[in-house]
Order: sequence, then structure tokens, then C-alpha cells
Amino acid sequence: MGSPIDLNQAENYVAALIQAVQLNNVEALTRWLANDDQVDNGPFHKWYRYFAERLMAMAPRPEQGFAARTSHLVAPPKIGRNDPCPCGSGKKYKQCHLESEQSVVWKLGSPTPVIRAMATSQIIQNLHLDVLDNVPLEKCSALALAEMAAAYQKEGETDMALTLLKQMLDGDRDDPFVLIDYWIARYAEWLVEAGLAPEGERFLLEEFKNLRKVDAWQVAQKLAAFYIDQGNLESATSWVETALKEKPDNPFNHYLNGLLRHGSELWEQAIAAYEQAMALSAGFREQEQAYMVQLVNEALERARNRQPLVEEEEDNAESADPESEPSDQAIEEKG
Repeated sequence: MGSPIDLNQAENYVAALIQAVQLNNVEALTRWLANDDQVDNGPFHKWYRYFAERLMAMAPRPEQGFAARTSHLVAPPKIGRNDPCPCGSGKKYKQCHLESEQSVVWKLGSPTPVIRAMATSQIIQNLHLDVLDNVPLEKCSALALAEMAAAYQKEGETDMALTLLKQMLDGDRDDPFVLIDYWIARYAEWLVEAGLAPEGERFLLEEFKNLRKVDAWQVAQKLAAFYIDQGNLESATSWVETALKEKPDNPFNHYLNGLLRHGSELWEQAIAAYEQAMALSAGFREQEQAYMVQLVNEALERARNRQPLVEEEEDNAESADPESEPSDQAIEEKG
């Protein structure tokens, strides 16, 4: 028997919601929460079962479009004066928290939007496509649609991934946990992978013409990366310049400028752009900074050695923006 799961910790609450979906059984979830296979015989069984029932009701359900199964509130157990205090002290309730009932929360509150978003994302990442195939898309949030699109794309189902992402991008784009500029880049990238590069170009140009929930520099950046990836340096030039003018402190814009100069064998200009990108990347979080530094270092070394860009560098141009990469940490900060 280990320590019970502390649902006051956000990461534990997320894990509990995931377990509620994966186990899909109140008793199994009760034992998981108690961290005790023999909890049925213990004095706190009714409390762990109460928490399990609440979690089962509030978990993001695939069959509900990752919404909660019901808004019905499960009533907490009654605490008798001579019952063990739910705080776990081993004392009777009357000797412990009876007089301070109002200051102690025995009820399990609903998950915050951040916790629900994190749980939804992780649940989708661990579901098989045959389960996702039966999700009612009309009930899905923008976050759920985007995460499902990523799951299908990971399994090579690009057509379905594009369908889901288009549905999300055609929506109101108001989900605070969805980084719209990241998914704009992915949609264009997946169109290219599907052999639809002209459609990807039209999509990005239309996004720049009719900006919605994104800034001009973000779409200009995606267009610059798109054209560099296609080997069209002439078209990329104006978009790199636009992105730099609108957002001169973004290191990825300078990295793109470096790629542009690199591709034209303007070695010193490429080196200067890469070095500027390196300097500005210090403003990123640790994980993103490490990735950006690695990305730029590889290109910088080749420029210093007067070596042309390799295919992997060009492929990374559109997908490597660490400032746009969604993560659990980004979700937490958006909350």
C-alpha cells in the first residue's frame, strides 16, 4: 500500500481524469486513487469511491466529444461524529475537523479549464484511431479537433488530419488553449505532404489577406518558411522581410533570414543572421531555447564551412518554430 493520490496537485488531477477514461470502472479507479488493492475493507473506501464517481462523471469522454459525461453532482458521503476523519489523521471526526467543517473542503471541485485541456490532450494522444473514428466531431472543442488531427497525421492518415484541422481553423478560433499560428503552419505543411503544395500556398496567402486571431508577422513567417521549403527563395524574400519588419525580436525570423541568405550562398550575411537568432533565443523557455540553439548551430556550422543547406534543414524550416510549439507548459500558462 502506497500513499493515496493527492488530487490537490494539478498533475495528479490530470492523471486521475485520464485514468477515469482508461479504466472506465468505478471500483478500479477507487483502488487507483487509494493506491491500495484492499481499500474495499478500509474506513475511507466510501471517500475514494466518491472521488472516483465524481471523476468518472467529469472526465473528457471520447463518446461525448471529450466533454464531461454529465453535469450531475455526486453527493459526498455523510460524515458521522464517530467516523474516521477524512483528513487521514486517524482520529474520530468529532475529535478532529468537526468544528472546522467550513474551512476544510471534502468535496472534489470540478477541474479547471487548464486541467481539463491537459487531460483532453493526453487522452487523445493515447487513444487508438478506431476509437477516434467514432468521436462525434460536432461536439468537439477546437483543442480536441487539433489534437485528433495530430493523432491521425502521426499514423499517416493525412486526409482525415486535414479534414479535422480545417474544421478547427474554420471555427471561431477562440479556444485559449489552441495556438492558431502553429496549426496554420501544420495545415500548410500537411497539404504539401499530401501533394497539394499549390493549395497550401493559396491557404497561407488567404490567411495573410484575411487575418483572424493571428498577427501579420506570424503568417508572413509561415509563408517565408513555406517558400524556403519549396526552394523558391525569390518569393521567400519579401515574406522574410515582412516578418522581420513586423517582429524584429523573434529569433525564428532571423533563422529564416539566415536560411534565405544561406541558400543564396551569401555566407557572411547568413552567419550574421544565424548569430542574431542565437542571441535572441535567450528569451525562450529552457526547452524551446535548447531546441532553437541546436537548430541554429547546425545551420551556422554549415554556413561557416561554406556548405549548402541539407534537405533536413529545409524540411525543418516550416515546422521548427519553438515559439509556436504547443506543450503542457504552454497550456498551463495560457490558463
